[in-house]
Amino acid sequence: MSQSRPPWGGTPSLNGSQVEALEKALRALEAKSAEREMAMAELENKLAERDRALAETEALLLAREKIIDAMRKEKPSQEGGGGSAEEIAALTKLKEELDRQEATIKEGRAALQEREEFLNQSETALFEKMQAQQEKETELEQKAEDLKRAMQKAGLAPAEAKAPIEKA
Repeated sequence: MSQSRPPWGGTPSLNGSQVEALEKALRALEAKSAEREMAMAELENKLAERDRALAETEALLLAREKIIDAMRKEKPSQEGGGGSAEEIAALTKLKEELDRQEATIKEGRAALQEREEFLNQSETALFEKMQAQQEKETELEQKAEDLKRAMQKAGLAPAEAKAPIEKA
């Protein structure tokens, strides 16, 4: 690998291919960094989702324990009926917890759908920008070639010798 700077503080002497190779390596490192950041964000989201699921499971477990406790406290002689007040309260809390979890799941699905739409829009915008950049790059290359030819015609630049084209 070649050095990017002279060892004694002189001006860097990089040729075009070295600069291109360094820029390419830099872009590859930036892409890797972005991929790792995305993976890390995804893992953080999964961890948060697991924490939410654990909290919901704990809440359900507590509600079920209250129901079981209420059923144990109920007198064995009581058959049928509407149940004790404790049992009804525990069942009501369980229903509220289930309703809350259902709402959370719906919110999560809506957020996921919104995220997918955003990703699709971003992907489309990125593709359009890349396409426009490629068109502009081609246009600039053509203008540079036209300018070079015009300068050669005017005698302001030396004419280049055409290299023979090798046939494969």
